[in-house]
Amino acid sequence: MTDPVPPPPPPPARMPIRLGRAGKLGLVAGLLLVLLVPHMMIEVVIDERQSYQDEVRAGIAQSWGQAQAVLGPVLVVPTRVPASRNAGDPLRWERGAVAVLPTELDAKATLAPERRRRGLFEAMVFEAEVGLTARLAVPPINVAEGTELLWREAFLATGASDLRSAAGGARLAVDGRPLVAADAAGAGCYGTELIRWNLSLDGPPEPGQVLAVDGALALRGTGSFGLLPLARRAGLAVSAPWPTPSFTGAGLPVRADVTAGGFAAQWREGTGQALVRHLPAGWCEALVQPAAQVGVDLLEAVPTYRMVTRASKYAAMFLALAFLTYVLFELLAGVRIHLMQYALLGLSVVLFPLLLLAFGEPLGFAAAYAISTAAVVVQASAYTAAVTRRVGLAGLFAAVLGGLFGFLYIVLSLEAFALLAGAVALFAALSVVMLVTRRVDWSGG
Repeated sequence: MTDPVPPPPPPPARMPIRLGRAGKLGLVAGLLLVLLVPHMMIEVVIDERQSYQDEVRAGIAQSWGQAQAVLGPVLVVPTRVPASRNAGDPLRWERGAVAVLPTELDAKATLAPERRRRGLFEAMVFEAEVGLTARLAVPPINVAEGTELLWREAFLATGASDLRSAAGGARLAVDGRPLVAADAAGAGCYGTELIRWNLSLDGPPEPGQVLAVDGALALRGTGSFGLLPLARRAGLAVSAPWPTPSFTGAGLPVRADVTAGGFAAQWREGTGQALVRHLPAGWCEALVQPAAQVGVDLLEAVPTYRMVTRASKYAAMFLALAFLTYVLFELLAGVRIHLMQYALLGLSVVLFPLLLLAFGEPLGFAAAYAISTAAVVVQASAYTAAVTRRVGLAGLFAAVLGGLFGFLYIVLSLEAFALLAGAVALFAALSVVMLVTRRVDWSGG
C-alpha cells in the first residue's frame, strides 16, 4: 500500500500593493485630470447651444428688423464735372455730391421692447418711434473749377440700418412744407438704408439761409438702437421700459436714469469736422461712419448662456475641492474610500454645468441654478453617506458642497469684484486645509 501523495503547497499569498499616502494622492490627482475630459465635452455642448441662440437671434432680426442706427437729415447737393475725353467722343460727366450737415440735430426715441421666442431660444426686439428736428444753415459752397452744383436735384437724406417697417410711416417737412419720400438710388451705402426727400429748388438758396427740418420714423429693430450724430451739435434722448440697458458707442450719455421699471438717457454729441463735405459718387459710405454712433443695447437681465459658461469655468475648482474633502475624510476620520468612489463623486460634480444648461434654457438661470445645485448636493451627499457609513461626514460634505455652490452664485453676481472674491475664497480654503492637516504625518503609510 502506497502512501498518499501530499497535496501541493498553497501558492504564496500575494502581498497587497501599498501605495502610501503619496501614491494615493497621485492617483487622485491623475483621476482629477481624467475627469477634465468630460468637463471639456460639456463646454463644447454649451458653445453649441450658444451658437444656436445666436443663429435664432440672427433669424429673428432678419424677419423683424436689424439693430438700428438712425441717420438724421443731411442736405445733399449732387455735383457733376466734365470727364476728360478724346476729340470726337460724346461728353461724359463724373458725378459726385456735396453734403451739408445740420448745425443742430435732436432725436427723441421711445422704444417698446419685447421678447420673441423660437423654441427654447429668444431675442430682444423693439418698436421705436423716433422724432427728428434739425436746423440746417446753408453756407456758401466753394467747388473746384468746372464743377457744377445741381441745386435743382438737391435733397435731404435720412435713414436707418433697416427701413422695411418705416416706409409707410416716415415723414419730413422743411419750414412746415411736407416733402415726398423717394429712393436714394446710387448713394453707395453699406449698412444704412436711405430715404431721399426732394427739395424741388429752383436754384441755390441764399447763403446763410436756415432750413428748419422736422420729421419722424417708425422703426422695428433687434437688440440695439443708436444715432449717427452727424451735426455740429447733436442730442439724443432714448427711453424704454427695460431695466437692463447697456449704453454703447463713441460717447456715454450725459444723463441716465435706470430703475426697475425702465430707463431714460440723454446724449450730447457733435462733430468737430467741417459741416460741408465734398464726396465722390458713392457719397453715403464716405459720409456714414458706424463707429461714431451712440446708443443703447437691450441686454438680458440674466444672460443664461454667459452665466452658464462662467459657472462651467469653476467646475475644475469644485471638483478639486470635493476630492480634497474626501482626502481629508481619509486622513482625519480614518475612512477608506476607493478610487472608483472618487470617480463617481467626480462625475456627479462634473455634470453640474450640463444640468444648469438643460434647466436654464426653459426656466432661466436662477431657477436652473437652484434645481441643479439641489440635485448634485443631494446625490453626492447620499453617496457619501453610503461610502463612509457615517451620517455626520455626509452632512459635513453636504455643507461643504452647498457652501461652494452658494459662494459660486455670489461670485457670478459680482461683475466687478468676481476676481477679488474668488482669490480671497481660495486663500481662505487653503488656510483651512493647512489648519486641519497641520498634525498629519504625510510620510505615513
